[in-house]
Amino acid sequence: MNYNNIKTEDFSLITKIRQSNDSEAFRLLFIKYRPLVINAMQRYHFRFHETDDLLQEARIVCFQAVQAYNQSTSISFGKFYQQSLLNRYCSLLRKETAVKRQGERFAESFENLLETQGDCYSYSITQVQPEDLAIIQEVIDSLPHILSDFEYHVFSLLYFEHFHPDKISSFLAVPESRIKRAISRCKAKLKEALQQ
Repeated sequence: MNYNNIKTEDFSLITKIRQSNDSEAFRLLFIKYRPLVINAMQRYHFRFHETDDLLQEARIVCFQAVQAYNQSTSISFGKFYQQSLLNRYCSLLRKETAVKRQGERFAESFENLLETQGDCYSYSITQVQPEDLAIIQEVIDSLPHILSDFEYHVFSLLYFEHFHPDKISSFLAVPESRIKRAISRCKAKLKEALQQ
């Protein structure tokens, strides 16, 4: 099929979609450019978006491209749609990256909060932003589901009672090395929870 035939076929489908919101014409146009969609999806490494979500985004962009495409231009609809889709996927990836950075910032804030417990509890509590504290509180409320019973007991003494690890060790009558390993596991699990 030559370029003119492709252009004529696209124009026909685009016209049907624009004039009568023809769902069959839209389905045919989207199927025709599905390989382009798959290639665009493979260009980016999405962490939080499922394939179905990305396909739905591609359908939305396709519909928007149909409405915005200038049929008198020398650029083909395929190229126009491809650029529109890459722009959308790039925008989604930027949002994902921002969410990931935000999660890392919350995790760092929480790490700071944990580090300030015990003997020097109030040392750098002011380094934690108020908005971070709200999110941290949500994670703290879900701790019984995240941590083992022992980890939760250690964490409670560290965070709520402000005990230093050696005091927790003495209080629970277990070696301090076991307490420190539990604290380390708590930090890892909480960091993961904050980054989700």
